[in-house]
Amino acid sequence: MTGVAPPDQNNFKYVGNAIGKSQATYYFGIGGLLKEGLVREAKDNLIVNNPIKNGQVLVNYTVDHEKSFYLFVWTHRVIITADILEYDQQ
Repeated sequence: MTGVAPPDQNNFKYVGNAIGKSQATYYFGIGGLLKEGLVREAKDNLIVNNPIKNGQVLVNYTVDHEKSFYLFVWTHRVIITADILEYDQQ
């Protein structure tokens, strides 16, 4: 990204937190066939649901995985969070 100073120069403010999710469900170990990639889909979801404005940037991405089992059903969920910073417009 050109023209943006690093955030260590106190020229930004914290705007909020963005979140994106994706999930696949498997029955007897079969499923999730329509998923292109859980992390990729979660990141796409984050960007679509949290559009950034001019002067804003997403930083500090965190990827969490949740897996749950119930009898023969397995669910894998990916959650991506990021901080939204806004640079001073000069």
